[in-house]
Amino acid sequence: MGSSCRFSVLLVTDDVEEIRSVCNLIKRHFPQFYIAKSEEEALKIIVDKKIDVLLMGLKTLQANEVCYLHLLSSKQFVANIIYRKIVLCSREELKEAFSICNKDVFDDYFIIRPLYDPYHILLRLRFIRRVRDNRDPTDISSFSLDDLCNYFDQVVNCQDALGELNKDSYEKLLSIVSFSMEKMKERIFEEGSLPLGQQNEIGSLIDKHTESNLIKGVSDHQKETQQQLHNVVKDVAEIAQLKKKKLESPAPVSFTDSNILLIEDDSSTRDNIKDTLSSAGYSAQVSASATHAIQLMRTWKPDIIMIDLRLPDMSPLYVINTIKNDPELKNSRILVLAKVGDKESAQEAMKLGVHEVMRKPVDRDMLIYKIDYNLKELKKAQHA
Repeated sequence: MGSSCRFSVLLVTDDVEEIRSVCNLIKRHFPQFYIAKSEEEALKIIVDKKIDVLLMGLKTLQANEVCYLHLLSSKQFVANIIYRKIVLCSREELKEAFSICNKDVFDDYFIIRPLYDPYHILLRLRFIRRVRDNRDPTDISSFSLDDLCNYFDQVVNCQDALGELNKDSYEKLLSIVSFSMEKMKERIFEEGSLPLGQQNEIGSLIDKHTESNLIKGVSDHQKETQQQLHNVVKDVAEIAQLKKKKLESPAPVSFTDSNILLIEDDSSTRDNIKDTLSSAGYSAQVSASATHAIQLMRTWKPDIIMIDLRLPDMSPLYVINTIKNDPELKNSRILVLAKVGDKESAQEAMKLGVHEVMRKPVDRDMLIYKIDYNLKELKKAQHA
C-alpha cells in the first residue's frame, strides 16, 4: 500500500476519450494519477507506482472483472498493493455492479455512463485517502460516527460547488460565442470591399442573430441542464442527509397499522421494496399490473399507493387519475417510481397531484423516510 505522504490512482480503460473530462478532473486533484490501456501496462504501473486506488473502466463489467482477476493471478502481490478497487459502470449495469461488489471482487462502483456528477468521484477518493492515512487499512468498518457524518456533509455541500461550476461554464461559453461572432465580423470587413452601409447592415444582422438565436439557445440549454443537475444532486444530498440523521438517531418510527399498495411489474424491484418496508415494520400489498391493482382498490382503500411509471397493461397516469376520482381515496398518498427517461411521465404525474416522485433504484433510507413522512401527513389530514 502507498505511503501516507502520497496517494496514487490508476485508471484501466480502453476508451480514454469517453471519460476525458473525469480523467482531467482527477488529475487536477490527485497528481499521482495514471492511465493504463492494457493488463500488462496496468500491472507494471501498480507494481512500480504502488497504486492506492484502482479504477476499472473497461467497456463492460465482465471485462473489468476478468481484467482484475488476471492482475491478481500475476503473482506480484497486487492484492497487497492496492488499497481500494472501484469499478466504473453504466446505469443499466447498476444491479450487476452491486452484485459484483457484494462478492468482494470490487469495493465500490461508480456510474460513469451517463455521468451525472463528476465531482462525486473526488469525494470518494478523498474519503479513501483520509481513511487510509488515519485508520487501520484492514478495517474499513471502524470509521467513527464523526467520520461518516463529515462524509455525508461533504456530499450535501457539493451542491454549491456544482452550481458554481455550472455558472462558470455558462459564462465562459457565452464569452466564446460573443468573441467568435465578433471575429467573424472582423474577417468579413477586413477585405474592405463592402460599402460602409452594407457593413453596418451585415454587422447588425450578425449581432441580432447572436443575441436572438445563439445566446438564447445557449441560455435555454443551460437552464435545462442546470435544472436536471439540480434534481439529481438534490436527490443525492437528501439521501446523504437522511443517512447522517439515521446515524445520529437510529431508532426508527414505524406505523404497524399502515396499509401500503405497491404497483410494480418488475419482480426483483417489487421484492426489494417489499422487503425494505417489512424490515422497517410496514406491511405492503403488492400488485404486478394496473388491472389487478384497480380491482383491489374497489374494495380495499390503502393509505399509500406506490406506482411504477412503466406498467405493462395500461398507463400509470390512468391509474393515478382513477385514484384521484375515487372519493374514498381522497386522502391516500400517491408515490410514483421513475427511471431515467421518465421525465415527461413524471411531470404529467405531478400535474395530476401525486405527492412524491422517487428515482429508481430507490434508496432504502429515502424510501423509509418518504413512507414515514407521508403517513404522518395522512394522519394530519384525517384529524383536520
